[in-house]
Formats: sequence, C-alpha cells, structure tokens
Amino acid sequence: MYNAIVCVLILPFSCAVFGYYFSKIVIDDSKKVMKMKLHGFLLIAAILFAGSPVLAQLNIIPLPQKVEEKGTAFVIRPQTKIYFEKGLKPQAELLAAALSPATGFDFLLEESKTATKGIILSTGNSGSANNESYRLAVNKDQIKINGQSSSGVFYGIQTLLQLLPAEVYNKQRQKSVNWEVKGVQIEDAPLYPWRGMMLDVARYFFGKEYVLRFIDMMAMYKMNTLHLHLTDDAGWRLEIKKYPKLTSIGAWRGVGQERTGGYYTQEDIKEMVAYATLRNVDIIPEIELPAHALASIAAYPYLSCTGEQHAVPVQHFISKDIYCVGRESTFEFLADVFKETFALFPSKYIHIGGDEAVYDRWKECPHCQKKKKELGLKEEKELQVYFNQRVQTMVKKYGKTIVGWDEIIEDGLKEKAVGMVWHDPKKAFKAAEAGHFSVMSLTGYCYFDVAESSIPGEIKAATWLPPISLEKVYQLNPMLKGLDEKYRPLILGASATLWSDQFIHGTILQEISLINEDRSEKYFDYLTFPRMSALAEVCWTPVARQSWTDFEKRQSAHYNRYDQAGFGYRLPQPKLIANDKGDKGYTLKLENVVKGAQIRYTTDGTPPNVHSAIYTGPVTVDRLNDFYAITVMNNNQYSLPLFFPEKYEKFKKYGEFVADWSPSKVKGKEFGIFEMNGSGKINGNGSYTLSFWFTEGASRLDIQSVEVFKNGTKIAEDVHEGFTGGTKKDNEYNFDISNYETGAAFTIKAKVRGDISNDSNGVVMIRKK
Repeated sequence: MYNAIVCVLILPFSCAVFGYYFSKIVIDDSKKVMKMKLHGFLLIAAILFAGSPVLAQLNIIPLPQKVEEKGTAFVIRPQTKIYFEKGLKPQAELLAAALSPATGFDFLLEESKTATKGIILSTGNSGSANNESYRLAVNKDQIKINGQSSSGVFYGIQTLLQLLPAEVYNKQRQKSVNWEVKGVQIEDAPLYPWRGMMLDVARYFFGKEYVLRFIDMMAMYKMNTLHLHLTDDAGWRLEIKKYPKLTSIGAWRGVGQERTGGYYTQEDIKEMVAYATLRNVDIIPEIELPAHALASIAAYPYLSCTGEQHAVPVQHFISKDIYCVGRESTFEFLADVFKETFALFPSKYIHIGGDEAVYDRWKECPHCQKKKKELGLKEEKELQVYFNQRVQTMVKKYGKTIVGWDEIIEDGLKEKAVGMVWHDPKKAFKAAEAGHFSVMSLTGYCYFDVAESSIPGEIKAATWLPPISLEKVYQLNPMLKGLDEKYRPLILGASATLWSDQFIHGTILQEISLINEDRSEKYFDYLTFPRMSALAEVCWTPVARQSWTDFEKRQSAHYNRYDQAGFGYRLPQPKLIANDKGDKGYTLKLENVVKGAQIRYTTDGTPPNVHSAIYTGPVTVDRLNDFYAITVMNNNQYSLPLFFPEKYEKFKKYGEFVADWSPSKVKGKEFGIFEMNGSGKINGNGSYTLSFWFTEGASRLDIQSVEVFKNGTKIAEDVHEGFTGGTKKDNEYNFDISNYETGAAFTIKAKVRGDISNDSNGVVMIRKK
C-alpha cells in the first residue's frame, strides 16, 4: 500500500519548544451516529460490547480493570461538598486543590462516615486486597471514591479528573464549562507494584521545582516510583553535612561563565519527599558505586585507588577512577553517606547503580589486590560482588534493599536485591532463579532520552539506540517471554529512564534560544509525554485489556490535558491511512490522531503552515514528494510535517543514513571540514565503512580524509584521496572501533571540497561489517 517511505520532518527545536509542538491535538469527532430502531440489534450489540475492553469514549489512561457506564451524570457545582472519612483529609484537600482553580469553587470539606450526597472519600471496601485498588461510582447524587487505602483513594481522584473536561487541569478559572461527570462504575487495581520513572539530575541539575512538577506528571498516570539519579561522574546533588565538599566541589563543573551545577539541601529533599508521599510516589535515591563516582572523588581524592586530584568532568565519559574496594575508608565514607541519606528518604530501597565499572585501577591498586588475595578471588568482577555484599550489610540495618542495574545480578549476592534490567534480558532469568526481583528498564522500550523517530530533523537526543516510538513503548511486557509463570511475583514492573547526558556532550542547550530558563525542562517534558502514558498502561492494565488501537484513540484526548496543565509534550503528525497510485497520481488519505485539531497540507513541495489548506478528505497529487501535512491546534501550534522523501532510498544498500551535504556545507575549491554526528550509527566495537554518494549539482565532491572522534578525542582515521560525482573513485572510508562506550558521543569529520565550486549535493551512509 505504501509506495514510498513516510517520514516526518521536525521544525526547528527552538520554535517547537516555545511556540510549541508540545501541544494538544485531537481526532475529529464530528461524525454522528444514527439512532437504531432495531431493538433486537441493539440487544445483540449491548451483549457484544459488555465484555469489550474498549471504552475509548471515557479516555481513561491507564485503562481500568472494569468500567461500566451506568446511571446519570453528576454535576459539580459551587455548593458541592467533599466528605471524607477519618484519615483522608489530606486526600480531600488535594482533590479540592485540583478542582478549585479551574472551577472557581471554594469547596467545603467535612469529615463524615454517613454522607450520601456530594463527593465522598472512604477506605476499606475497594473490592481488592491490593493496597492501591479503588472503586469509583458516579450517579446524579454522589461521586464515591472508595480505596483500599489512602493510595487507592488518590488514584480514584486521578481517574475522576480524567472523567472531567480537560479544562479541569488549568490553573486559571474556566468560565462557561459544565463540570459534568458521566454516570459510571469503576473497579480498578494495578497489574504491577513498580511503575517508575528515572530522572537524571546528576549529569544535569534540575531544580526542586521541576522535580515537584515531574511528580505531578507521574501522578496523573498513577506512576508511583521516582528513581532519582543523584550522583554520577558529572555531579553530586545531595547535601551530606559530614562531607560538605561533596556539594561545594562535587556539585559544580566548569569555570567562569561555563560553571554549572547545583544540589538539593536536606530541607529541599524533605519537601520533595513529603510532596511525593502525598501523591503516592516513592522517591528512591541513587548513590552510584563503585563506578560513576568521579564527582565525589574530585571532592575527596582518598576515595579512589590513586588519590590523584580530579576535576568534575564537563564532558560525559566512563571514568576509570572508581571507589577503591581495598581501603576501609571507602566503606566508612559510604556508611556515613547512607546514614544521612536514609534519614531523608523513607523508601525501603536504595539504588546503588553498579553498572559500567572499569576495573583497570583495581588491577593496579595494591590495596585492592591485597583484598582480592585475602578473599581468594580470581577476577576483579568478583571484587564488585564483594563490594555489593558489604553495602547490603550496611543498609540492611536500616531495613533497606539494594537496587542496581542488571550488572549487580551475579553469583554470590546473598541478600535479596532488585535488578533493573536495561541491556541484558537474560539477567531477569538469572535474578528470578536466584530469588531476586527485577524491574524492566529495557533500552529498546524504556530509554526515553532517545528520540521517537530517526527522521532527519527530529530533535537531537541520544542516538546510540534506535528510536523508541509511542507504539514501541506500548509493546513492552515486563513479564518477559519464556520466563516461568512461577516467577511472576518477582517481576515488580517497569521503569523508564531520562538520562541527561545530552546536556553534557550534546549541543541541545546551545541550540535552544535563551528565551527563558525552562528550556531544558521543556525538552525533558517533550521526551516524557506521551510515552509515559503508554508505560503507565502496560504497568497498570491487565494484558488482556491492553489494545494499541484503543490506547491511541484514548490518548488523542490527552494532548489537550497536557496543554491545560502546562506540561510540554511531543505532538504527533497526521497518520497516513492510504497511499494509492492511480491514473491521476497518488491519492492520500490521512487520519487526525489528536482530538480538536486540524490537518493542514500543501501540494507544491513546500512545508505547510497554520494558513495552509485544511484537509477534509483524500488528496490526489502527481508526485508524492510534493505533499506535506501537519496537525494544527489553535491556529498557532503545529506538529512535524508528514512527507515523502525519495532521493536517499537507492543508497540504503550501503547502510544507514548519516548526513547529507549541500552547497552550504562545502567550501568550494578549498578543502574544509564537513562534520557529522556519528552517535547511534557507531553502536559498538567493530569495523565500519563510511561512503559518500553524489546526488546532484555542478561539482563533484573530493574527499581527502575521514577522522572519527569519541567525546572530542580522535580514535580513528582513514586518509586517502577519493571523489564522488558523475563517476566515483575510492569513495569508501574504513575505520575500526575497539573501545566503544555506551552513551559516548561520536563525531565524524571529513575533509572535503568541490572540484569546481560548492554546488554539490549528496548523502553519506555507514555500515558495520
């Protein structure tokens, strides 16, 4: 059906962030359904749909276990009261605080066990033993939310907000809105107990206000675990009073105007924890060990094997300097840090990282080698197991369980632990067999710092992985295929990651206009929504009720809710439904996937804008690449264009697209540097071929050399004369990668010129041998 590859071209990110394509968009609901007079048919339809998981008209995400539209609607009015049972006053106050700004009503709150009218909050009869379960019943007289605990009541409130008009999320009074809630009965409980997000505040510091707002974003979708990545090579963000240099030195990097950083005071942490607890979000702190510890080593050099003074790095890389496992002073330091950390965080978990440890220093350190000999160990990786065991002993007296990336799941780990499975699914099987728990953070589904598409023009993001689309996230099943059903209780759920190293080795902040100080937060919002809503549903809703088609329909109404709440997000482009070639050309049929939006399009090969023609039905064009379409909301917010490129398809046999060149990237008859982003294209150790292919222009491209850089350091090159034009000669360049690092930034620099002028165009492809 598709005669060409459908692509999306993103508009400049500065416009996208501030002008926004983080906006609301929606499916056209103008079609009217005719009333049927055939009562027998209606009875059959009612029977068929009674058991259906599809209830898109309610647009609840995540989809509850049981939903039944029943009874008449309840209208929230100025005189509506909120009644609560003893112990639920905080939840009643949260509900009033959520409803009051948009409605303009001042709600009276009253403790009562006998109320029969108004909004009623109670506990103890949710119909499920699950602590997070709830029942929500609506009729003309009352809205009753009954939770198994205060957590269940809170989730019932979140569902209630989704049943109200989207304007309820607005912080300004919304006049002329009918605050009606459909008659409904809902019974609900989560599929998994761990529904998480990781926020990386170590590699780039996000202030307390953003963390609080991020908690609100999570709570909207009943996400309950915030993994706070507080320490790394590039920054230490937690005030530890016994070790003030951790924040006076370790929380900052760079000098002069380039100095950046920050940290949370212990009072900040207390505020964040209290805010999260009220919203049923457990904040799990991460203190990285033994690797990713350079910020603390820069503050206290004695923690490393060499004792050398280091600076907090301004570029992201995996440091060889890690905590010394052979010195007792290392464990004394960690014991002190844990003591202060646990006084701030009530979570029963402590995340220790545990990934990407390079053992070079341990191999050379006499203290580490002495410890290895004392323990009778053969390899340095066994020293890391010993390290983890020491930490487990330390934290056990506080009632804590360690969490770490899947590298911590090794033989010899005696106490029960939680492995966050990110790159090796087999570790989930190993963990289960050893009695350990697992949380799925698989890179192909859960790494939200990766862009949603690889189309040229998409926002810059982590590229060492393939793109992760909204639909890809929805395909995650934490219960991995092949895992014995008896291990299901050990699979706690899933957690997505938002790594911030793009702000270190990328150029995001340099390219976003300095319009306000929220540009990094808007960027993270864009990466988070709507993918977090998909993750929420696969962690909450029974698998039998999960349906991508239905989810996509319900999601269509949520972009407007993001707008009302002031959250940023990625706006989807129009969906191509049909692309049929006929005698008169190509007939294109599109679907609007955002409720309340329009599709605007052009047929002359130019990108559309908010004034372009409105799509009302199939469009026929002579050439596919003359057609562009965007989704538009409120005449000033628009998505990426849907369009059809043609010129690069014939080069796919030479590998993946890296970059294209045009006259602006070629100096002319003098050799100059043509720089390309190789991150993601260079994705492991091995041999690579980079090839140059001319497409059009008056001048061929002469190539003199190709150099490859990792985090700014040259690691490979191929120097020889080649060219590509009407003919080609030696236009392929080869190099080897032998020290690949996950997350490293790879840059390719080619020395090129036009043999006659700069009028040259073409494409660069890469393939791994």
